[in-house]
Amino acid sequence: MKYIILSLLLVANLFALSENQIEPYMSKNINLVVNIIKRGKEHNISQEVTSQKIFKLFDPVFDYKLMSILSLGTKVWRDLSAEQKEEFVKKFTRRLKDSYKSKLDMYNGQKIDVEGIKKIRKNRIHLLSSIKDKKQKFDIVYKFYKAKGDNWYIYDVDVLGVSIIQTYRSQFSDELKKISFQELLKKLDKKS
Repeated sequence: MKYIILSLLLVANLFALSENQIEPYMSKNINLVVNIIKRGKEHNISQEVTSQKIFKLFDPVFDYKLMSILSLGTKVWRDLSAEQKEEFVKKFTRRLKDSYKSKLDMYNGQKIDVEGIKKIRKNRIHLLSSIKDKKQKFDIVYKFYKAKGDNWYIYDVDVLGVSIIQTYRSQFSDELKKISFQELLKKLDKKS
């Protein structure tokens, strides 16, 4: 998807984000990301350097471990060793980030708006946003969950109504019907 890059902008649980901080934090950092991308293009800064600056802003609000569990499915996850779980989280996180990095050049000045939050349940919030160009508007929903205390983290992103995590879960489920988990790990390496 052409606009998946921008969904991941909004791509370590040592960070605390309370419910009332979600919208201002994301709005501020989305604007910073747009400026980082523009500056990178204007000054011919590498995608690697640009993406590292962006990850530094947004890594604290993404729960990559939970995203990994959900993308693999809890049934498969339960049967893995601690080492396999750790390796999968590392490789899946790299896969998400590589996907983002490969799409940095697709940003061409589209307007990104944070449109507000919608409380789904006591412990679930959706941050509604959109990417607009002169002809189209693409909706992006960042799904937050409440962790311990009042800490909120992103566990999924919907791009044009399609969940990134559900897409990976379907893909991994299909793969694991044909190959072993170790082979899946190797495939994640090859595609990164």
